[in-house]
Amino acid sequence: MRVNGVVQRIEDGYAWVDVSVAQGCGRCQEPGGCGGVNIAKPFGSSSRAVRVRNEINARPGEQVRVVVEDGVPLRGALFAYAFPVLGLIAGAALGTAVASADSVDLSATIGAVAGCLAAILLGRGRTGWAKSAELPLRLEKGAVSAGGECGR
Repeated sequence: MRVNGVVQRIEDGYAWVDVSVAQGCGRCQEPGGCGGVNIAKPFGSSSRAVRVRNEINARPGEQVRVVVEDGVPLRGALFAYAFPVLGLIAGAALGTAVASADSVDLSATIGAVAGCLAAILLGRGRTGWAKSAELPLRLEKGAVSAGGECGR
């Protein structure tokens, strides 16, 4: 996915890029369009500044593209949502399996919470960028034309 942006400032080898979250091709809302613009709607703003390693030596005011490689949003969603739910279910099942007859509910609840927390911690440990708090983004020179391309 590619999003147009303008470099606002440079700090310590990083570019702060103001990206417009309201942009997209004419097909983004249609069936078959990427719909990638919809992911930014919860932020409630029409623009957002992101910090990206400045490997292309971009300068303030320069038009650039911020690129997120295919698969990164899906992996992020899996680590953020699917693994904790699976941990919750596995923990509840394990808690139920080891419980005595009079404490099944309590054991299932404790197992569910423990499983969910374990999955969250394991998920954060497996993603390299979660440790460094650096998103897997990169910059490209120029800007994507608004017509014809779907930002992918």
